[in-house]
Amino acid sequence: PARRVRIVAIVSASVAVVLVALIVLLATRSPSTAVAFESPLLSHPAPATKSLTLDGKPLDLSSYKGRAVVLNFFASWCQPCQTEAPQLSAFTYDQAKLANGAAMVGVVFNDSNAAAAKFAASNGVNYPILVDPGGRVANGWGVASPPTTFIISPSGEVVAAFVGASTAIELDRAVAPYTSSTASLNG
Repeated sequence: PARRVRIVAIVSASVAVVLVALIVLLATRSPSTAVAFESPLLSHPAPATKSLTLDGKPLDLSSYKGRAVVLNFFASWCQPCQTEAPQLSAFTYDQAKLANGAAMVGVVFNDSNAAAAKFAASNGVNYPILVDPGGRVANGWGVASPPTTFIISPSGEVVAAFVGASTAIELDRAVAPYTSSTASLNG
């Protein structure tokens, strides 16, 4: 009986130490960020992407040729998408101040247009969002889950791909080779 009590005490203490260490680790780690991945699209021209925006206007991704583009697939039900939404709006706002800042385009992924519109309105989305009936656009880009983000160079080549919640800082770094840090005269 005494030995059993000692074993239970040792096991309990060990579990407590592991739990405390885990809590400290989780509390002090940096927030999760997007992770670069090796998309088969890298170093190739961006897939032709045409659709209507949530407000019914036609948008062709090729109309941004000559300008860097950030293409983000998202869904209103996606927790990391909810985390990144304010970051994407901040990024778009900051890029608009640059003489040749990057364009931001969202794509609805496996979600209703109504839910996506509500999500955009509640998160201050300030960039066009493409609807994707039947997942045609997502399939063309090889997107399996949101959030997935692609960086397209001004020449139309896919130069980076990320999965997970992106931050404005990460996106600024990704587009820096293609944008100017000189503020526009309007900004």
